Amino acid sequence: MTFKEIGNKIDSTAKNEKRIARITWNENGWVKPSGLKGKSKNKKTHEGQFGYGHEEWLFDTSKLIDGFHYGFLEPIRKQQKAYTNNIYNVWLYTIDSITKKRYWIGEINNVEVIDDNHAQKIKNRYIENNWHNEMKSQIIDCGANAKGFSEWNGVDLFNIKFSPRDINFNSAYFELPKNSKIYELSRYTFANYREEFRKDKLDNSFSFISDSEKKHKNNEDAVIKNSHYNRTPKAIEVTYVHKALCDGLKTILKSQYGSENISTELDSGYSNNRIDLVVRNNNEYIFYEIKAYNSTRTSIREAIGQLMEYCFWIDKENAKKLIIVSQKLGDLDDAKNYIKHIRKKLSIPIYFQTYDLSTKELSEEY
Repeated sequence: MTFKEIGNKIDSTAKNEKRIARITWNENGWVKPSGLKGKSKNKKTHEGQFGYGHEEWLFDTSKLIDGFHYGFLEPIRKQQKAYTNNIYNVWLYTIDSITKKRYWIGEINNVEVIDDNHAQKIKNRYIENNWHNEMKSQIIDCGANAKGFSEWNGVDLFNIKFSPRDINFNSAYFELPKNSKIYELSRYTFANYREEFRKDKLDNSFSFISDSEKKHKNNEDAVIKNSHYNRTPKAIEVTYVHKALCDGLKTILKSQYGSENISTELDSGYSNNRIDLVVRNNNEYIFYEIKAYNSTRTSIREAIGQLMEYCFWIDKENAKKLIIVSQKLGDLDDAKNYIKHIRKKLSIPIYFQTYDLSTKELSEEY
């Protein structure tokens, strides 16, 4: 279904067909290749031969073209022409080839499947911007084999496009229970989404289990079946997105407060720690911490501790207001509720804003 067919509906995602797609294993949040660990050992597969998959840049949102990020999904490539020009909401999962465990990664809404000509134009843009060489270097750096990478057709590297604001990326890999229907799927197929995969059916509330109770569990999976895989795999910041956010934020705040009241990378006063951006507003200060993860929850988690330390270490109160800034993603509503909850419960002047890399707009303070 295309946007043209959807018409003037405000919420296009509700009209999109929802599919499930497996993506190659990655331990760098699908920002760049992570190496051979967890990859298929089957030499008949691409990742088995070369040690990487073309989805490994799926969330490298530093490379936007006309506001869209271009990526690759193997399940779509298998029947490219059947899906071309359609728009889907895609539920993503991955398999660790070592443990054979399945993990829910997140979702991307409004994923548009592009045609061969469009894909080739995108590859040419990547070559012009030196992004293609950067991808090749990342393959080599992680210990994989980049042989033949330059010869791939555009559609073998880019077959979808989407806006970063439609990303709902889990802040940690969510291990799926062994009784999940996902275990019936192993191949890269663009399967229909099933209602049992709804987030509210997978996510559990906090529940205390003592060590003594755990000892009585016969099956280890019964203890960890709904736990997050948060050891080696991790979300990582997108370096170029961080710089773009900083530059955009600085431009807006300079026009609001004057350049004489803006300071970036300001020494916090101890241990060579630097505050991303500080605004002087009369005799008071606002501290900004910028994070460029593809999960808003991760950005908030990583920023809170830094802002608290910059402001209050050891017995100070250096800022009147603390603000976390990240790019605009699809998990915004949860983030807004969370930051308001923290502010109310702890009586700390901490806020959250998003900067839209496409429109260059800074949101209100949440």
